[in-house]
Amino acid sequence: MCALSVTSAGVAGWPARRMRLFGRSAARRRADGIAYPGPEKEQLERYAEAFYGLSGLFQAMPCQKERLGDVDLEELFRGVKEQVCADCGRRQQCWEDRYFDSCQIFYDVFEGLQSDGELTGEVRARLEAHCGYPELLTGAMRDSYGQARTELMWNNRMLEQRTAAGEQIFQTAELLRRMADGFAGAPERENRIRKKLKRELRFLDVELQNVRVFVCDGTRTEIYLLLRADKHACVSAKSIAEVLSECCGEKMRPAWNCRAAVDSEPVNFHFVQDTKYQIFCGISRITKAGEMVSGDNYAFLQKDTGKVVMSLADGMGSGVKACQESEKVIELLEQFLDAGFPQETAVRMINSCMLLQNCRQMFSTIDLCMVDLYSACCDIMKSGAASTFLLQGNEIEVIPSSAFPAGVMQQSDYENMHRQLTAGSSIIMMTDGVLEALPQEDREQRMAELIGRCATRNAKEYARRLMEKVYLMQKLHARDDMTILVGTIWEK
Repeated sequence: MCALSVTSAGVAGWPARRMRLFGRSAARRRADGIAYPGPEKEQLERYAEAFYGLSGLFQAMPCQKERLGDVDLEELFRGVKEQVCADCGRRQQCWEDRYFDSCQIFYDVFEGLQSDGELTGEVRARLEAHCGYPELLTGAMRDSYGQARTELMWNNRMLEQRTAAGEQIFQTAELLRRMADGFAGAPERENRIRKKLKRELRFLDVELQNVRVFVCDGTRTEIYLLLRADKHACVSAKSIAEVLSECCGEKMRPAWNCRAAVDSEPVNFHFVQDTKYQIFCGISRITKAGEMVSGDNYAFLQKDTGKVVMSLADGMGSGVKACQESEKVIELLEQFLDAGFPQETAVRMINSCMLLQNCRQMFSTIDLCMVDLYSACCDIMKSGAASTFLLQGNEIEVIPSSAFPAGVMQQSDYENMHRQLTAGSSIIMMTDGVLEALPQEDREQRMAELIGRCATRNAKEYARRLMEKVYLMQKLHARDDMTILVGTIWEK
C-alpha cells in the first residue's frame, strides 16, 4: 500500500493534542503501543472534508417548484400587456383607471389555465365584459403560460440533476471518511509480527522489508507485507500465508488481488483473515417466449472483506432494452461495491445515476443480498424487487418488498432487512416473472411450498429444480423473463 503525501499545514478544526500525537515519530508510537493516525488517514480526511463542502453547495441550491409563483405570474402579466394591450385604445382605462380589476381578471384567467387548462363560464363572461379583445388576450395568455410551464419543467430537470450529482458527491465523502477511520494501524502488533515473521521467512529465502497491520470493523485483520525473494527462490503467496498464520495466531489467506508468488523485486502482498463460512451459489434462467435476450441480469461478487454479494436486477419490460437497463445497474453495483461503498450508498448512487438519465425512462428493480462469511449475518436490500425466501432448517421466511424501482423517485426508495443465518441456510432470490407464473392467490405461499419440496444441499441443482417446476406450471411457455438465484451457506 503506497502512502499518500501530506502537507505540513495542520487540519482545520482538529484538536491540538491530536496534531501533537501525529507529529511523534513512528518508533515512539510503537513504544507507546497506541494506534495513531498515519499520513494516509490525515490526507483522506482532508479529501472527505473537501467533498462534504462541495456537496453542501449543491444542497444549498433552490428547490424544485410545482407551480408558477407570484414573481413568475407578474412577469407573464408584463409580457401579455406589451403584446396585446400596447396598441389598444382602452389601455389607459384598463391599466390606470381600473388597474386592480384588470389584475384580478388576469389572475383568474391564469388560475384557470393552471388548474384545468380552460376558463370557467364565469371567468370568461367577466373577461368579455372587461376587455375588447377577449379571444386575442386569452390566446396570448395561454401561449405565455405554456412557455412558462416548459421553462419550469426544464429548470426542475436541471435542479433534479444537480441534486443527484450532489448526492453522489456526498456519498463519495462518506466513503473517504470510512476509509480514513480504518487507517489507524496497530504498531505494537506490527512490531511483534515483524520479529517472528522476519526470522521464519529467512528459511524460505524471502526478505521482509515492511509490515502493516490493520484491524477493520473492530475484529477483522488485514496485513500488508513488502517482500522480496532471492534470485533463485520461488515462494508462493499461499506458503507465505501459512507462515504468517503461525506468526499472528489466526488463519490468514492471500487476498483476491494478491500476487501469486514472490520474486526478486520488492512487491506488496495483501493478506486477509480467513472466513469461518463459505457459500455456494446456483443460477437458473429462462427468457420470455419470443425474445432473444433476457431482461434480467445477475452477479455474484466475493470481496476481501469476507462478504459475498448476490445481486439481481430486472429491467422494465423485456428484450434488449430491458437487458441494457438491468445490465447497467448490475455493472454499477459491482463497481461501487468493489470500490468499497456500503450497499446502501451503492443503491443511492445508482438511483441518482438513473435519475440523471431518466429522459430515457430508465427503471430497474434492485435485489441485493450481502452475506458476511465471518458471522453468517445477511443483509437484504430491495428496491422494487420480488420477494426473497430464506430457508433455515424446516422454516421458510418470506421477505417481501413494496419499494419503487431505482430511477423512479428523487430520493432512493429501498427496504433493508438484517437476518442471522446458520450453516445449511439457503437464500432464494427471484425476479417477478417467476412469482407471476404461479396462480394469483397466495403466490408467496405457493412458492414457499415449492421451495420446501425442491430443497437440496446443491445450490445449482436447487435453482434448476425450482425453475423446472415453475416452467411446467406455464406449460413450457414463459410469459416473462424468469431468473432464480440460490445461495447456500456452509461452515468450513
